[in-house]
Amino acid sequence: MLPLAHWQPPAHPVGVLTDIDDTLTTDGAITPDALQALADLKAAGLHVIPITGRPVGWSEPFATSWPVDAIVAENGACALLPPNSNQNGLQGASDKREQLSKRYQQNVATRAAQ
Repeated sequence: MLPLAHWQPPAHPVGVLTDIDDTLTTDGAITPDALQALADLKAAGLHVIPITGRPVGWSEPFATSWPVDAIVAENGACALLPPNSNQNGLQGASDKREQLSKRYQQNVATRAAQ
């Protein structure tokens, strides 16, 4: 592994991955400047994907209201895609009862057993 001082960032980054708790949030809430930064990244054409170890239910409101491409929750077990998103052929939910399309890494039987 190279020391960080020797790392060369890509010439044209395609996106930003970020933690949520105490990175995007302060005292458990997202600040207006952090929300604006997410919007600015999206406006610049970058994909924005926050990542958290928190459960799906905690993450759902953020996936529907923040300017992000997805939120990865449950330590990577699922990705929450905003409605009408189309990333890598994954279509977000259009049913009003299901505000997000949940894409699980594991199959249903594995998730139920945990």
